[in-house]
Amino acid sequence: MKITRFFSVLLISMLALALVTGCSKKPAEKEQSYALFMSHMTNAFTIEMSDAVKSKAAELGVKVTVYEAEKDVAKQISQIETAVQQGVSGIVIEPVSVDGVVPAIEAAKKAGVAVVVVNQKISKPEAADSFVGVENFDGGVLEMKTAAEAIGGKGNVAFLLGPMGSDAQIGRTNGYYEVLKSYPDIKVAFEQTANWRTDEALKIVENWLQTGTQLAAVVANNDGMALEALKAVEDAKLLGKVKIYGLDATPDALAAVKDGRLTATVSQSTTLQGTTAMETVNRIVKGESVEKEILVSFTLITKDNVDQFIK
Repeated sequence: MKITRFFSVLLISMLALALVTGCSKKPAEKEQSYALFMSHMTNAFTIEMSDAVKSKAAELGVKVTVYEAEKDVAKQISQIETAVQQGVSGIVIEPVSVDGVVPAIEAAKKAGVAVVVVNQKISKPEAADSFVGVENFDGGVLEMKTAAEAIGGKGNVAFLLGPMGSDAQIGRTNGYYEVLKSYPDIKVAFEQTANWRTDEALKIVENWLQTGTQLAAVVANNDGMALEALKAVEDAKLLGKVKIYGLDATPDALAAVKDGRLTATVSQSTTLQGTTAMETVNRIVKGESVEKEILVSFTLITKDNVDQFIK
């Protein structure tokens, strides 16, 4: 009888200890996961941006999954919806278009997901927690003003544009036309989108040159297209007669500037944008306050200062 009572007391004690231990045990913290949505991954700029986000995520000790939309807004929307359904904590998005992704971003926010837009703005900025990037209009102004001054304020120019409807295309091109208000003797002979595609850019510029129109400059929305314009100009033996301008400060563009072949490029601090965006979304998830808009600066790069930017 005493033995039975002893085991009963022991059993009760063990159960009580287990209950106390279980109650005092802290619940396991949810592992934070993040998603990066890139409009495409077909040039040096987007690759540098993605690498910067991944590098900062590794530094922070968090997981980030990268999605590529291939310039398809419907695909980017679907990718965002999938990530939200899978329980992602925060997202960084470089949007395909200024309008198309807004409903998906609003849905993500409604689901409690932190959202940071990077590089290219959306038409409804309040839908996201924060924007990290540049004022593309300012980049266009800097690029075009440099070109206008270099050609003496007169002559024919041609514009190579990014995907129509993207913030970079809209902002930079508007910047070009703002500058032209002060240069009535500069005429836009050609203007066409090459969709960030190098093959399209090459064919477009070849066609322009074959018309016999004398161009003083080709101004491109990014370096990838500018370098193909350069190739077309070189093939036509017009190097030195037609000045070429790009934007992004990619390694190939910097090398071409150093060689004196590409007239100038413009840096938009790509790596800084990516690392800041990842850091910002992580801070939001942790409950910290962040600025609604975090801007980095553009820098003009010519042969005079290119060595400062070559890694």
